[in-house]
Amino acid sequence: MKHLSVQNGSVEGHGLCQCRICGSLAFTKRGELEFYFGYSWPIYDCEDCGCRFTLHDTSAYDLLYSEQSSCYRRYTDQAETCKRLFDRGDLAGLRAALSVGSKYRFVMDAIDREPADARILEIGSSRGHLTSYFILAGRKITGVDVSVNAVTSASAAFGACFVPAEHPLIDAQAPYDVVFHVGTIGCVADPLGMTKRLLGLLKPGGRLLFNAPNRDGRSLPTQLWFESAPPPDVVTLFPPGFWSDYFGDVALVSEKMEFCSPEQNLLIALRRIVGRKWCKPMPIPLRESQRWSTPSPQSTDGLWRNVEWVVRKIAPWTGLLHLAPLHPSEFGLFVQMVKK
Repeated sequence: MKHLSVQNGSVEGHGLCQCRICGSLAFTKRGELEFYFGYSWPIYDCEDCGCRFTLHDTSAYDLLYSEQSSCYRRYTDQAETCKRLFDRGDLAGLRAALSVGSKYRFVMDAIDREPADARILEIGSSRGHLTSYFILAGRKITGVDVSVNAVTSASAAFGACFVPAEHPLIDAQAPYDVVFHVGTIGCVADPLGMTKRLLGLLKPGGRLLFNAPNRDGRSLPTQLWFESAPPPDVVTLFPPGFWSDYFGDVALVSEKMEFCSPEQNLLIALRRIVGRKWCKPMPIPLRESQRWSTPSPQSTDGLWRNVEWVVRKIAPWTGLLHLAPLHPSEFGLFVQMVKK
């Protein structure tokens, strides 16, 4: 286990004096990105913990939740779909709707094997879409989110099972059999500190489940960040093996890596072979982030899109799909920690 010397790196003119994740002084600036106007932040690699990271801004999350046209609209849409199924008492339909996301399947499959009286805590419950499945299944679950807007919305839709971060009920109900979070660990300021606290809320033998952004999921060597989840939302990308290194002496840690689809693997391999370059994104307003930020156009983009279209068409008939090397998916680093 590596030493948990987590400290808050001081921000001085968009610079850090230490790694925000592990406190190391051995880190390198890789560049600067501005996916959204006003959020032009440096990107760093830490030589000790191996994370790629940038600054953290807590105020961005309530803005993302409150703006109807932000990328967080997807959580509202998911919650509305789950609400309809929840109100009908359709547990199988609710599970099927959520199972589209592998990160949700990972958690549901694990908890479905738990005893009926297991005590469960969800961190980053958002608007309650995943929590609703466990509520309908009769599980003893509490959902927690840093956004008061999200907690209010989830409570109105699915009942009084949700509390804001730092609520006294979180500690009062401990120890838990299972604590989980999905799509959350890459968004927090102190992922090591958060994980240590969550393990402390578990009973011996209890499980912590989550998925993490995989640093190796970047499709091009020069790519600084994922277009699908840019800062100020996701602010840390983790290397495989990170969680075992830091928590292997206090928990039995397993990491399962998800890979891209065969077609995605083929297209990524093709881009690398021909030397495609990753371009910085064109910034847009944060409140319009549902449109997603796209890389600046290249003169060859039109031709390249035609090449990829042809490859997609012929690949299933030529066996090419089975020749491409596997590439890790961006958010498919599935972690389970069993507390010793």
